[in-house]
Amino acid sequence: MQSLECHACGNAVLVAKYSPVHTSIQWTGPARDTCREFASAAIADETTTYLPHCGALHESVDRAVRDGRLVPSHRVEPQPIEPRPDEP
Repeated sequence: MQSLECHACGNAVLVAKYSPVHTSIQWTGPARDTCREFASAAIADETTTYLPHCGALHESVDRAVRDGRLVPSHRVEPQPIEPRPDEP
């Protein structure tokens, strides 16, 4: 995972970008305190557990990929082990 800051709030997160539609994010600080979208939900007494994502952070990730600051990761799915010919 690579470190990245949100352009809107400066929140630092760890990001792995696997494909145009697959991004993994680990928050490194309290999201309610630094993320504007999460803070707005907290003020409205909405749970942040079910927020699908932060739009500003999503834009920051996409921009970092376009600018070459975030290098996409290539995840390889494990393959089943083929039995050896001498095994039943």
